[in-house]
Amino acid sequence: MNKIYVLALFGALCTVFYFYGLNVGKSKCETKNIQQQINQIKTTKQQERIINEKVYKTGVGDIRRILHNEYTIK
Repeated sequence: MNKIYVLALFGALCTVFYFYGLNVGKSKCETKNIQQQINQIKTTKQQERIINEKVYKTGVGDIRRILHNEYTIK
């Protein structure tokens, strides 16, 4: 009779550990995916910032030149 209880306890522990490991693996996978999304968003924002900075710098220079040439007293 004791062997049956030990075997049942062992089976229950294996089942509990299986589902615990399943949940841990799922949470690690979700964390990894979220971290990859964050890194992708950071990269995209940095590229947008660089592009906007280039556009802003060239645009301001052109506007100043056009305003100076077109609207000054000659």
